Amino acid sequence: MARVYLIPARADDPEEEIARKIRHLWERASLGECFLPNDLTAVKLHVGEPGKTTFVSPGVVTPLVRLLKERGARPFLTDSAVLYRSPRDTGAGHTAVAHEHGFTLERVGAPFLPADGLTGADEVEMETCGKHFDTASIAAAVARASSLLVLTHATGHLATGFGGALKNIGMGCSSKKGKLRQHFGRQPDIDGVICTGCEACAADCPEEAIGVDRVAVIDSAKCIGCGACVAACLEGAVRFDWEVGGAELQERVVEYAGPIVAGRRGRLACVTVAMNITKDCDCLGSPQHPVCDDIGILASRDPVAIDQVFLDLVRERTGTSLESLTYPDHDGSVQTAYAEELGLGERGASLILIE
Repeated sequence: MARVYLIPARADDPEEEIARKIRHLWERASLGECFLPNDLTAVKLHVGEPGKTTFVSPGVVTPLVRLLKERGARPFLTDSAVLYRSPRDTGAGHTAVAHEHGFTLERVGAPFLPADGLTGADEVEMETCGKHFDTASIAAAVARASSLLVLTHATGHLATGFGGALKNIGMGCSSKKGKLRQHFGRQPDIDGVICTGCEACAADCPEEAIGVDRVAVIDSAKCIGCGACVAACLEGAVRFDWEVGGAELQERVVEYAGPIVAGRRGRLACVTVAMNITKDCDCLGSPQHPVCDDIGILASRDPVAIDQVFLDLVRERTGTSLESLTYPDHDGSVQTAYAEELGLGERGASLILIE
């Protein structure tokens, strides 16, 4: 049976206290065994959107980086570009936001490296399994890292009801094309008002399905919906329909998490921060307020178990589900059930409380 460790903590705990608790959690959960000397260790996190304050702070990241270095690993902080209009939709902008929010080499002890490069197109195709995909477009830096520390801020989510470790891996570690494939139900089209006719999308289209006169036009008969044009367009002129949602989106996210989890057996550790638990994920730019009291910090080597335990703890502490506090039309446990079905972990877990 999988083990999940919990140490109570509050968002307003002093940084020194958070660091002490994280070290105790790390040792009790034996997370250090996942990391070897000279590992290029990806610390997958979310640096937050400008104007947001409830993301996991550098004060949580710093002691984790220190612990990785004590193992002889060479950690780097990382995340992938987003599809929506944001400073984080390019590697340069993403790095700037990370630095503005304190995720610097001087503050944290490790550099921030955009996982999918400058435009969100640096990726590695990896085989996956399930009913939606045969391959997954994974951000190159994550695919090539020696080991992975998944640092997650557990929250609600507009499209899935719950954002935890599995979503942090499946959606957060995919390239722009991978994100589009998870969300996408139809082929993209071009907004002729925004398009400048720069031909970047046409140059990157693997099927030569885009022609450019004054503006770009997609030939629907040739288009395979791969999403390369989304990554190529820096103007935001390539539009797509966020058609896939709910249970199917959760399944797609899990299938993208599959090759990362399966390829990191014994080399992947999860730390989930269950503090400042908000209705929406950290991608929302506006300030948010917690929907329930802080629980603490969880650790496990099993991303399925840690997600399920978090959901169970919310229900235990509040008397209702996380989704009922955020988006009642969703059932976030779809992703943990499907991940268990695909062999990515266990929902049944032993919870060990660290006093």
